[in-house]
Amino acid sequence: MSPHGPGDGSPSRLELVRHALSAWKPRIVKSLLACVAALGIAAEVIEPLGNLLKGQGFMGGSFAAIIALILFDAISGSDSRQEVDGVHVMATWHDLFHPMRETFTARHIRIDFSGFTMETLLTLLRPSLERLADEEVHTQELTLRIIIAHLNLPMSLPGRLEPAPASAGLPAGTLYFTDSIENRERMRDHFTKPNWSELKGLLDRVRERNPRITITCEVRESPKIPERKLYILNQEKVFHQPYGIKDRTFDWNGSDLHILDTEGFGHRYGKARVVGWDMRSTSRQNQEIAEHHMEWHRNLWEMLEYIKPQCPVIADPRWVPPEARGGR
Repeated sequence: MSPHGPGDGSPSRLELVRHALSAWKPRIVKSLLACVAALGIAAEVIEPLGNLLKGQGFMGGSFAAIIALILFDAISGSDSRQEVDGVHVMATWHDLFHPMRETFTARHIRIDFSGFTMETLLTLLRPSLERLADEEVHTQELTLRIIIAHLNLPMSLPGRLEPAPASAGLPAGTLYFTDSIENRERMRDHFTKPNWSELKGLLDRVRERNPRITITCEVRESPKIPERKLYILNQEKVFHQPYGIKDRTFDWNGSDLHILDTEGFGHRYGKARVVGWDMRSTSRQNQEIAEHHMEWHRNLWEMLEYIKPQCPVIADPRWVPPEARGGR
């Protein structure tokens, strides 16, 4: 039985009481402050009432009224911004550096990821892995499970954009999207392969400095085009960073390549760019959301154990210690 409530999934009586109190507490406080403010103002305007309140030891006057009004305004303005326990809302992916650093303070570190080319993941991992390679640490185990997009088969996103023919009868300026061999080549050669090579090099350095750390790192290629970057840190925190789409043109081998790109989800889409949930939350709903994302990754990871691409982008998907591959 879950410690959070009955086994049938319904909230416990204690949770219902806590929820009711949390909902009513700000209303009660606001009501009391409103009464104090009203009495303070009335004491200034109505002289008999003011004399009565002062005579009874009540601190009336403008000072009490101003203080009450300030507190009332502060509480009223904070209702909509009240943080929810176990929910993380980040305006930029750079805010993920902090939870990533926290993850690397554990003795057993596990990071699960899903995305296109692991570019952002590598950027977030680099400082922590460099620290493991430069310092003596208490870390005992490091596990990385990385799912990336398979880029050797046609895909429409990211893909090529080309003008629709006039004979199609579509509005002027309409574009067709289709597979782009050139863009997949760009992503493979400029991102996926170099990122994997650098990550292996960082792990080699960690192994050289701290050989007692058990390191497991594997990359699996998925036929599923990712709609988001998903980070799972130590099976405790989950962060969700959706991809947007953007029409862009860039130079590739001396000619313009017009594509529909999987742009990072930026500020123009809203104030939140990354959303996360914490298993340590006191809210069972937040825990279940985190578990939902973990189960999604686990299911895909296990499926990709025996479903492999015929022509993989990464020929050596498992990191092997240098001494095991004939290195130093």
